[in-house]
Amino acid sequence: MSDKNQGGINPVVAAVAGAVVGAGVGVAGAMVIGNKKNREKISKVLNDAKDKAVNYMEGIQKQAQNKKDEVGEKLTKGKEKVKRVTKSVKKSLDSAIKDVKKAAK
Repeated sequence: MSDKNQGGINPVVAAVAGAVVGAGVGVAGAMVIGNKKNREKISKVLNDAKDKAVNYMEGIQKQAQNKKDEVGEKLTKGKEKVKRVTKSVKKSLDSAIKDVKKAAK
């Protein structure tokens, strides 16, 4: 059996085809950008994309700030609750110590 026909693509042919396609795309791109109306359309599309990206990022930042505020509020409430519980426990211990001292007398 011969190794010449393995069904692969000749690298030289692929390189030449790639160069031809690349050159065609480059020429077409230059022609499109060379037209003032097309440049304006491209500029509008890019500006719209930029505006959408900026709005998206602002939305994400706003959501992050809201979550940060929410966590801060919960943390503050948690600290207040811990203080109340600690005060209550201290009061109960003080009362228990007084009761033990009375009972020991």
